Amino acid sequence: MKESHTRLLKQFGNMAADGQFGGSIKKAQQEYGHLSSLTILHKFVLDFWGGILKKNDEFSQMRSLSCQLLLVAYREAKKRNPEIAQSLVNSFTTDYPGVPESTLLPRWCSLAQASIAMREVAQSENRLMIWQQACKQFQAYNEFLNGLFAYLIILWRVKDGRSVKTNVFDATYANKIDQFGALTGGDDGAFYLFFRLARPKIRNAIAHETIWLDSVENKIRYEEGRHPRSEYEMDLTEFMGLAAAGSHLAQPYLAAISVIAIIEEDYELGKKELPPPLTRLLEY
Repeated sequence: MKESHTRLLKQFGNMAADGQFGGSIKKAQQEYGHLSSLTILHKFVLDFWGGILKKNDEFSQMRSLSCQLLLVAYREAKKRNPEIAQSLVNSFTTDYPGVPESTLLPRWCSLAQASIAMREVAQSENRLMIWQQACKQFQAYNEFLNGLFAYLIILWRVKDGRSVKTNVFDATYANKIDQFGALTGGDDGAFYLFFRLARPKIRNAIAHETIWLDSVENKIRYEEGRHPRSEYEMDLTEFMGLAAAGSHLAQPYLAAISVIAIIEEDYELGKKELPPPLTRLLEY
């Protein structure tokens, strides 16, 4: 692992210790710090699933579905090629073989930090700060999906018995969406949630600073494409709803790879206590 990524992972650990990713993680670090990291992952999964059961709202259902979709992608790829399926788990800290800078750790940390900042800023009455942080949140979750789609495309191609093409990591975000849509049915397929969240045009507009808030009309307006650029608009409530929904992608990803790690490493105590709705998805 690169030194910069090691520091980034340590930073995440500090954030977890501060209770920003769930109280059970902080408790686990205090009580079981001398044990293996699988214990911490186990506690994270329990905290993740407990939060879903406790709230059982729309966002909770979204977190549950996201986690299950990733487990299914891993399961289906493993039937054909366990080594390539493992790349989804390794993606948190390790590049895909032969593809430098493909690890999802930096994108995941950016998403997690933006989500925390968004929750804090949302309590403010400063509309400009909320708007600016919402843009950061929107861009962060789309950047995470941009990286995740490459892994999902590879896993699903393996599942279908197709060859692996690592040049998918170099494809544009929009192209990755098209490729994965062709494999899975897109907005009408099993992975519809990811497609409904993915907004490459707005992500590009934020990156190029061609987006602005029309506070009079309560809309966002943005330009995208080469000259002459095309202008688009979206209701502010829809934009904020997508930003909020996107903040819930960080936990399901980490929960999914944690479940896989616990099962694959034969952590018996952890396996017995994992949520059955998740473990059943990995039964063959």
